[in-house]
This record gives sequence, C-alpha cells and structure tokens, in this order.
Amino acid sequence: MSDSTATDTAADAKGDATQAQTVATGSTPAPPLPSEQQLAVATSRTEQAAAGRGELRAALDAVTKALNPDGGQGEQDPAQLAAQVADRDKQLADTGAQLRTAQVELAAHRAAGEHGARADRLLNSRSFLDSVVGLDPKAAKFEQQLGDAIRAVVEADPDLYRAAPVGPAKGGAEFNGPPSADKRPKTLHDAVAAHLGG
Repeated sequence: MSDSTATDTAADAKGDATQAQTVATGSTPAPPLPSEQQLAVATSRTEQAAAGRGELRAALDAVTKALNPDGGQGEQDPAQLAAQVADRDKQLADTGAQLRTAQVELAAHRAAGEHGARADRLLNSRSFLDSVVGLDPKAAKFEQQLGDAIRAVVEADPDLYRAAPVGPAKGGAEFNGPPSADKRPKTLHDAVAAHLGG
C-alpha cells in the first residue's frame, strides 16, 4: 500500500467522522425546555384535575352514605350499589303506580253517582278497574275518559251497575195514629164500661 493511498483513506475516515458528528448534532437538535408560562399552565391543569377528582370522590361518598347509612366505612362494591339503586327505583315506581291506582279509584267512586252507577259495584269489578288502570289523573281529559268508562260498564250490564232511582226525600213527621198510651182502666167503673162497650 503506498503512502498516498494510506493518507487518502485516513482523510476519508476523518471526513466520515466529521460528517457523522455534524449530522448527529446539526439535524436533530434537543427539544427546547418549557417556558415558565407553559409550566404554570400545566401545573394549573394538574391542580384542577386533582380538585375534580376530589369533588367526584366526595359526591360518590355522599351517594354511598345516602344509600347505606348504616354501612361500614370500607369501600363498597359498585355492582352492589347499582343493585341497591335499581331496587329503590323499582320501589318508587311501584309506590307511584299504587298511588295513581288509588287516585283513579277515588275519582271513580266520586263520579259514579253522576253517571248513574253504583260505586261499590264498580270498584269491586275487576274488568272495570282493568279498563281504567291506565288513566292518568293529571291528564286534561281524565274526567271525560273516566266518565266514558263508567257509562260503558253501566250500559253493558245495567242490572248490575245501574244505581236504583232515588225518590224524593221524606219531609215532616210520620203519622201512624194517636200516640200509644197505657189503655188499662183506672177504675172499676171504667173497666166495666170498657167491657160492656160503653
């Protein structure tokens, strides 16, 4: 190998190393450090997120205490809490349905006389109660719908549901002859006279 070839090879290696160093330092600069404003924004967001988590935890604790006031202090199973909420929702729905049914029955009892029906027989009729169970007492046409249902039942079976006609109320005292008194004779003369018809 000649001296010129060795010098060229050394120069090439030195050039490659210089080029690699230039590429390493020049093309991919280090990311800039965040500014104080960016750090303040990031810190504020972190604090807001922590405060939000604290509020959510407090709300969850309040719901847990409301659902299970006598429960232990430990964590409760979310599935168990969901089941308790569903059970209470069902109880509220059942209570609401019972209240609506009672309101409809009371309204039917009051309206029966206006439509010529016997309230006692209406409210003992399963078919009538089934026909009005879906009515909403708060609806604008509730009274009309209830009246239609009462009239339909009376027309279907008038002997059973129609109220007996009511006559005028009696007034004054009742006269059944003179007041009854003790009719035993007071003297012997009165007894003989009563016996002889005189």
